[in-house]
Amino acid sequence: MKRIAFSLIFLLLWILPSSGETASPFVLSALKEKLERWDVEEAWREAESLLPAESRNPQVLEVAAQISFYRGDYAGARKMMQSAIEVGGEDEKRKAFTLLIEATTGVISSFKKYESTHFLIYLDERQDGILVDYLRDTLERTYQVMAQRYGFRPQEKIRVEVFPDTKAFYLCSTLSARDIEVAGAVGLAQFNKLMLLSPRALVYGYRFLDALSHEYLHYLLMKVTANKAPIWFHEGLAKFEETRWRNGPSYLSPLYQTLLAQALSKDKLIEWEKMENSFIKLKTPEEVQLAYGQAATVIEFILSRAGDRGLREIMRRMAGESPGGAREAIQEVLGWTFSEFHEKWKESLAKKNLKEREGVKVRLYKIKEGRTDEERLDLNEIKSLIARNRAHLGDRLKERGRMEAAVIEYRRALSESRESVPVMNRLSFALIHMGRETEALKVLQEAREIAPDHPTIYTHMGKAYLKLRDFPSAREALEASIQINPFNPEVHQNLAIAAERLGDSDTAIREREIARKLVR
Repeated sequence: MKRIAFSLIFLLLWILPSSGETASPFVLSALKEKLERWDVEEAWREAESLLPAESRNPQVLEVAAQISFYRGDYAGARKMMQSAIEVGGEDEKRKAFTLLIEATTGVISSFKKYESTHFLIYLDERQDGILVDYLRDTLERTYQVMAQRYGFRPQEKIRVEVFPDTKAFYLCSTLSARDIEVAGAVGLAQFNKLMLLSPRALVYGYRFLDALSHEYLHYLLMKVTANKAPIWFHEGLAKFEETRWRNGPSYLSPLYQTLLAQALSKDKLIEWEKMENSFIKLKTPEEVQLAYGQAATVIEFILSRAGDRGLREIMRRMAGESPGGAREAIQEVLGWTFSEFHEKWKESLAKKNLKEREGVKVRLYKIKEGRTDEERLDLNEIKSLIARNRAHLGDRLKERGRMEAAVIEYRRALSESRESVPVMNRLSFALIHMGRETEALKVLQEAREIAPDHPTIYTHMGKAYLKLRDFPSAREALEASIQINPFNPEVHQNLAIAAERLGDSDTAIREREIARKLVR
């Protein structure tokens, strides 16, 4: 979500019987089942053996096209789908799938492929080439951590596609602008691959590396549970684990504590039925994020009662023949009916002593539309009109070089809107400019508590720590900024300085080269 990232939308398998076709319905049904659980290579081997004798069978050609698409062979998928239409006609479903193939082929055709030990990464080199090292590192670290934790070691290289803008993402993912801005759907594990929207497409970026790790967890669950895990289990595990690759903080941030505490006090937790199939259809960003936090607490509760081994056993049982899915697997492992499980989980939630934090709110993703002015957008987020006017006056004073006067106005603005991160960022910038770095860091640390995914906070922190010659802290802050918005050349330049002072010449060279690319 942030990251959010995060939803599974499965392509319908349009396999309809028709007269004159000789392939056994049971054979085609078996292929369909393999494809649904993303056992793609096995499905392809079986489909390939059928094709010589069934080259005029539209049903076989159609499912072979779908399997090819899931394998990333878009040209092969298009060719077989055209053959299916030629011999079997074009209905609405075949037409829709053909359009998806063509859209994906058109977008991906200009992408460059990068390869790592376990992944194939496709992206627009001109726009997103600077992301490659970060993507590789995150993916491989996630692979290793999850292999140790869940024993999941896929042999095939996992396909990853990074889309440079929302238009390309919409075309290839079937999502909409509403799905991004309301539900925070910036990543998907879909069609047997990981799909990610470039952080350059959003005004402030987003935690795209955590989102990528999040989507890997969906891929893992698809394979391990044979596509039988409900969405709440998917999203709960992915949210719970999404920062483990970087030894990151718990999912239970001030935002999730606040949302959960409010929902508990008002008895407005999201119902299980609403979380079975999709989070995207929840009505508001607050509901979506509450569902993420709530689902993650369920995973945490299972771990507290059954441990890592019990969680893995629940996942293994879901993949079996039992029709009960997660609910039956939980009952078998924990020994409670699902109703009892629900009550015990709620009791544990009430005992967490969750704290509401004033000023914390769901940060909405803003899609870039032409040139954007982040400072003006930040200004519009200040709720108090008095505080907004004082911050605007502070901005004008700052532009004239009157930093001391600007600081006074920013402090006055904060007195009107005490939890305003945009004002805190402005104040800290002015303080750093005046050489008052320690004072600025106190403001920034408070801002980070409220908005841990705002890149400007970490950008200013990095600058302050550099001036204080605290190079390890500077590096940590600047890397956090890059994990949200990697397209700020100043951040890369400052990280190069910190890395060089720490004796890491390779990172310094890489970051200076990225900074050079971003300003040319």
